[in-house]
Amino acid sequence: MKRVPIHGGHMQWIIDQSINSASDISLAEMTIYPGETSELHRHNNCTEIIYILSGTVRQRIDDRWIVLETGESCLIPIGSAHQTQNLGQMDSRMILAYSRGTRHYEAIK
Repeated sequence: MKRVPIHGGHMQWIIDQSINSASDISLAEMTIYPGETSELHRHNNCTEIIYILSGTVRQRIDDRWIVLETGESCLIPIGSAHQTQNLGQMDSRMILAYSRGTRHYEAIK
């Protein structure tokens, strides 16, 4: 697995094309630290599914915010602006699944 720091936490890549060139999906575990929020961004080439392993987060999808707790999930459509905020006192952990082996990442300022 490949660990990568991100704004507000880190990602552990389980599979993508940089790990296995035959992969046509990407899968990662993301951790957001208490009180932190990931960077607002979008993926113009894939959908993303977020599944909460532990904690409570506030998930932005375009202009809408939803609260997700352990065991809940949501779908981020292609091109939707999104970010994740940890609402708890402990790390929030989630699985992220992408519909492509390589995702395009575009930060939104």
